[in-house]
This record gives sequence, C-alpha cells and structure tokens, in this order.
Amino acid sequence: MNYLKWLIYFFSEAFQNIRGNLTTSLVTMATIAIALSLCGLFFGVFVNLNKMLDSIGSQIQITAYIKDGLSGDAVLNIRKEIADMREVENVEYVSKEKAFSIFKDDLRGEKGILEGLGANPFPASLEIKIKTMFRNPQGVKGLISKLKTMGGIEDVQYGQEWLDKFFAFIRFIEAFALIIGSFLLIAAVFIVSNTIRLVIYARREEIEILSLMGATNLFINAPFLIEGMLEGFSGAVLAVALLYLTREILILKIPFAFVSLVEAPFSPYYFVLGLITGGIVLGVFGSRISLRKGAALRG
Repeated sequence: MNYLKWLIYFFSEAFQNIRGNLTTSLVTMATIAIALSLCGLFFGVFVNLNKMLDSIGSQIQITAYIKDGLSGDAVLNIRKEIADMREVENVEYVSKEKAFSIFKDDLRGEKGILEGLGANPFPASLEIKIKTMFRNPQGVKGLISKLKTMGGIEDVQYGQEWLDKFFAFIRFIEAFALIIGSFLLIAAVFIVSNTIRLVIYARREEIEILSLMGATNLFINAPFLIEGMLEGFSGAVLAVALLYLTREILILKIPFAFVSLVEAPFSPYYFVLGLITGGIVLGVFGSRISLRKGAALRG
C-alpha cells in the first residue's frame, strides 16, 4: 500500500512540474513529437526503399557461358555444382538454340540482318540468381571467382559497372539514414535534458531542503524521471497522430502506383508501440542526463 502511495505522490509531483512549466513542457513534447515523426517517416521511407532495392537486387544475375562441345552429362554436372554453391539461389540452363531464339525475338523487325548467317554463333549458358544475403560486393565477387576457376566455363558476365553503382547507392542510403536518424534522436534528448534541468534549477531550493531532511536520491529524482516519461509518452502519441495524418494526406495526393511507399512495411501495431517506447525512453534518458548534472545546480 505504501508503494502505491509513493507512486501517486511521484506522479502528482511530476504533473505539478509540468503545469508549473507548461510552456517549456509543451515545447518539449512538440520537439519529441517532431523528432519521432521525422524518424518514423524517414524509417518508413528507408524500409520501403530497401524493399524496392531488394526487388531490384533480385534481378542481379550472373551469366556463365559454357564451352562448346561439352556433353550433356558434363553440362548437367556443371549446373549441379553451381546450384550447390551456398551463394546460389537458382540456376537456369539456356541452350544455344534458346539463346539464338531470344536474340531473334529481340530483333523484331530487323531479322533481315540474320540472312546469310551460318552456324548458330551463340554459346549455351547458365543464368545464375544469387541469394539475398549474398547480394553485396563481397558475395558477388566471391561467386564470380569460384565460377571463373571451374572447368567447362568459357566466360562470366555480370554487369560490373551497373552493380558497382547499385551497391554504392545502397551504401549512400544507409549512411544517410544513420546520420539523419542519429541527429534527430540526439536533438530530442538534448531538448528533454535541458527542459528537466530548467525545472531542477527553478526548484533547487526545495530540492536542497528535501536533501537536508534526509530524502533519498530516488525520492528526489523520481518525479523528474516520471516527468520525462510523461513528456516522452505525450510526444510519441502526438507523433503517431502526425504520422497517421501525413499518411492519409499522401494517399490522397500521390499516384496509386506509389501508395505502397506510405504503407507500414510491417504491423502498424508494432510501429506505434516502437514509437511510444522510443518516446518514453527519450524522455527518461533526457531526464537522467539532466539529473546527473543537476548536482551542480543544487549547490
């Protein structure tokens, strides 16, 4: 029963702190809301962009050209050996005849240039798709090295220039997300910390009296930690509302083909829970930082 009594007291003090510094508290909540909204929006765009990049990455394909004159059994053995490699997701055999047929279909109205062509000049090949976890520079280059050392493989092509640009773009997106996300979170912690510090400074005499009367650090600090938690929670709820409103506006304004980009890439319940948890953690963490520095202000 005593624990409940103290808990009610701590929450009462926290609400009193918020009411006594209402403008500052509202600014803090708004700052947390904006920071979490931007982080949530940026994270959603980042995850959806990654989904698009994964879709593009699934088209990464390596073509291994087979030497002419190999028997059917030899080709089957090569295909099986490649299919058993840990980087490989799928291997499709393209015969000389199929390669020539595909080439003719691509020419469409220009088939006249094939007149007079003798033997089929196209080699048989193996079209190799890579597993998701190996769609990176190291994975692709490792697989290429293995293929080039295999007997029966004449040449390997994989669009090196395109892949280098693709992987460079992915690295840029990841670095950009990390920098922006870190900046926003640090800014939110800084604002919360300074808000709580102002409250501590305004009530430094009261805190000093409590300390002289033998109050423990927990007793003194708990209301401020709860204040940070409440401000973080309120800011997170506001962030959820802002993100929902933004989503509804975007769905009305953008073309239908891009609607998937504003949909949550996972359960919206987890997304909301993550934002609220993040807001509470930001508030408590900012309060904790401020309380550590508050000893100097109490002096």
